[in-house]
Amino acid sequence: MSEGRIDYLAAKFFQQACTPAEKEELARWIEQSDGDAALQQVLERVWADYEPVAQLTEEASSRIIGDILDRQHTVSVVAAVRPLRKLLRYAAAAVIFVAALAGGYALWKSGPAAPSAPAVVKAAKPEILPPGGNKATLTMADGSVIMLDSTLNSTVITGNQVRIVKTDSGLVTYQQLGIQDAKPAYNTLTVPRGGQFRVVLADGTKVWLNAMSSLRYPVAFSNGPRKVELSGEAYFEVAASSARPFLVTVNDMELTVLGTAFNVSAYPDEAFVHATLLSGKVVVKHHEVSLPLAKGCQAALNRRTGQMTSSPVNTDEAVAWKNGRFIFNAAPMKEIMRQLSRWYNIDVAYAGEVNEQFYAEIPRFANAAEALKILELTGKVHFRLEGQRVTVYP
Repeated sequence: MSEGRIDYLAAKFFQQACTPAEKEELARWIEQSDGDAALQQVLERVWADYEPVAQLTEEASSRIIGDILDRQHTVSVVAAVRPLRKLLRYAAAAVIFVAALAGGYALWKSGPAAPSAPAVVKAAKPEILPPGGNKATLTMADGSVIMLDSTLNSTVITGNQVRIVKTDSGLVTYQQLGIQDAKPAYNTLTVPRGGQFRVVLADGTKVWLNAMSSLRYPVAFSNGPRKVELSGEAYFEVAASSARPFLVTVNDMELTVLGTAFNVSAYPDEAFVHATLLSGKVVVKHHEVSLPLAKGCQAALNRRTGQMTSSPVNTDEAVAWKNGRFIFNAAPMKEIMRQLSRWYNIDVAYAGEVNEQFYAEIPRFANAAEALKILELTGKVHFRLEGQRVTVYP
């Protein structure tokens, strides 16, 4: 195999872009190579291009090779943190790591390599504590409750000038048939812990609901403002209508929208309510204070003081949950565990303080044991997983 081809395959592997066939090709070359020295030179050469700020240690090299040679995991479940040169654009980096879960390699770049601590996470079969899925309950205007899960597909409900369709993809769609009556009828979509769901409202607005969230909305809209009420977290893509502003009420905050994409996070156990604007224009109001929100900015309402501020943010982090990922950028452990507990439906206890900040990216389709193992690879935290309970150790 030519040197160029080897470098190409190694680079794709570092970038987590290898196809199963390419990984197999690279594994065969490793098995047939003349010696470890030649292989180490290839890895160091490619690594220097991929991550020039950190040295590739022998320990990391051996783990990378082990991951390549692991035929049983041709597509790794990967937690890949951005290279340091990218992270510095957003925050001062203290801890950064690159990890591949299936074969398992980790590089902690805050200092010299240290011996790996023994794993505390108990091994779990993939079917134990799986990730969350599409499930919700729909409370109708008359008080009746419909369970929305995989057993209830292609269901059609007609009434109150609307047609409601539940499909098998975690989606319920409202199709407005006429003008809403003077007294609007409201439905509430509630997503439990360990769930997620989507709804298309009667005006065409699309809403993604995260775990432990609920949305109250009219089944059909009149000619006035379109008002909905949110608890928890949701991502909105609002159907534009200059004559009918879209209003989202969450706690003491109200967002006025004409047509835009934004994320709102307002969990009761969080200290802040966050509204993040991806496109369009939003005005955030708290009591008598109104704050226009610019694209790429996030409004933060301090629940304790009532102070509201706005600042530029990395919007990818705000909507990572919608796109199937967790992204933690200088996040404290308790914030991380609150998010994981909602998605995996787990209870969390602490056996000591973990004061470090963490940088990590975790796929939401990983099971709970895999997600915790990714965090353990930093060497700064350990876990014990027993049934639905997770204990966090420093």
